[in-house]
Amino acid sequence: MNDNIVIVTAFFDIGRGNLSSKALQRSNDVYLHYFEHWARLKNMLYVYTSTEFADSIINIRDNFGLKNKTKVITINNVYDIEPEIYQKMKKISNLESFKNFRYYYNALSNTANYDYIMMLKYYFMYDVARNNICEKSIVWLDFGFDHGGTLFPNSQDFSYQWKYNFTDKIHLWALYNPDTTNSIDMLQMQKDCLMGALICVSNKFAMELWKLIKEAMNALIMLDCIDDDQQLLLMAYRIKPEIFEIHISDWFLPLKQYGGEHLTTNNKTATRPSLVLKLKNILGWRNKNVRDFLNRTASRCQ
Repeated sequence: MNDNIVIVTAFFDIGRGNLSSKALQRSNDVYLHYFEHWARLKNMLYVYTSTEFADSIINIRDNFGLKNKTKVITINNVYDIEPEIYQKMKKISNLESFKNFRYYYNALSNTANYDYIMMLKYYFMYDVARNNICEKSIVWLDFGFDHGGTLFPNSQDFSYQWKYNFTDKIHLWALYNPDTTNSIDMLQMQKDCLMGALICVSNKFAMELWKLIKEAMNALIMLDCIDDDQQLLLMAYRIKPEIFEIHISDWFLPLKQYGGEHLTTNNKTATRPSLVLKLKNILGWRNKNVRDFLNRTASRCQ
């Protein structure tokens, strides 16, 4: 394959700045700051967003001399892309039975708006592929990738053209081998395995990946459940593992391991404190009072 990489990302306001949980709360300005941290990458960048953020995104790239390598695609109503799925997700997100089934009752991944936008990552990658026919790797980077310096503290390090000779399969990065997991357990306990912050797909499989992700979400809907793209990726991998390559890594680290060896790292981690997890396992998550107390404790520890 050609070692040129096209990057795709997206940003839509889902009201995260108004959340009651301080640990989950992030304003639009915070996300634009996160984006500015890595926006120096000299690759062609496609950004899907609403009209209100288009100028800010273009200005950030223009400040780094990369306006001509930036294409902003504005969408008036992102919920019109898959309206039937979205309406079903909204109904499920309001079910007490669903939220009680989940390990974290108030988790962001229990909300329809968040999970819907996470699902659309793979639509946006497919949309770039079908409109830009070329032998290039299409890489998704979360708009808030690295959270402004969680792993890579030096923003200047991103001033390079990212190249890597990926094979033409779908490349996923995981905290551990997904073949050792149980899908229902992952859905209920909301554990992390496959990471959604960075995904690589060739033009060859962009359409198929989007179809697999939709199939996974529709399967969850039939169970009166929803989840974010990390669970959807696991299910897609289960459906057709032969078109995927799994790489074991850690949060945000694949960027350094696959073509960004010069990136400086620090010792910060994005993992939940292990003591809190041990308490949850010992005391039992099904007791709602215990669960709520431990979730509040976890939020203060983050």
